[in-house]
Amino acid sequence: MIRGFYTAVAGLIANNGRQAVVADNIANVSTTGFKASRTSQSAFQLELARSTGGALGPLATAVIPRGPYIDRSPGPLETTGVPTDLAIDGEGLFVIAGTTGMAYTRAGNFLLDAAGTLTTQAGEPVLGTDGKPIVVPGGASTFSVGPDGTVEGTKQKIAIVAWPEGGLERRGGTLLGAPAGAAPLGAAPAAVVRQASLEHSNVDLATAMTELIGYQRSLALNARALSIQDETLGDAIQFGRLR
Repeated sequence: MIRGFYTAVAGLIANNGRQAVVADNIANVSTTGFKASRTSQSAFQLELARSTGGALGPLATAVIPRGPYIDRSPGPLETTGVPTDLAIDGEGLFVIAGTTGMAYTRAGNFLLDAAGTLTTQAGEPVLGTDGKPIVVPGGASTFSVGPDGTVEGTKQKIAIVAWPEGGLERRGGTLLGAPAGAAPLGAAPAAVVRQASLEHSNVDLATAMTELIGYQRSLALNARALSIQDETLGDAIQFGRLR
């Protein structure tokens, strides 16, 4: 009977977390270059068995959430006609000198500041393969980027790095960062830079809304199961008193 409490509460926790992830995806459905987060769940007993390396008897019915992890699938590309808008066609990430260290992004809605430095919307410099900020002396009117990321009229090339096998962490907005101690990211050879284009969010609104409704229903069912367990335990206690 007590196991039923654990099962219901575990379901509440797991579905509440998954619902929050989907809600965040929906909130960023129009965010340039946003990559959706995904979650999964696993049986608690199986996770414990994996961590201890041994058999633990009958499998429990409780679950634990796993993730979130970032969905790397590409979003649709749109031609904007704005020279400083850049999109990556294929795998890869732009490299940004973030305020808290090296960061990465697929959001190419860049700007040129007064000094001609290519930056994110928040003013963080976009880096080249030489590790230095991309600087365009002539401003936006002369800004031209080749498919390989070479900036015309300069000796710089926009850095495009590959997604690491271990994944990345969110650093706020559309910025991503490598976990502490991770190896440096290598170049993404198959990436093609599309100038005057942007990649939209890879969140599919219809799918996300369906997921959200499903998690809300699961939450309601787990809450009902918890209530039934409480009522049953109360009846058992009352029966014990009558005896």
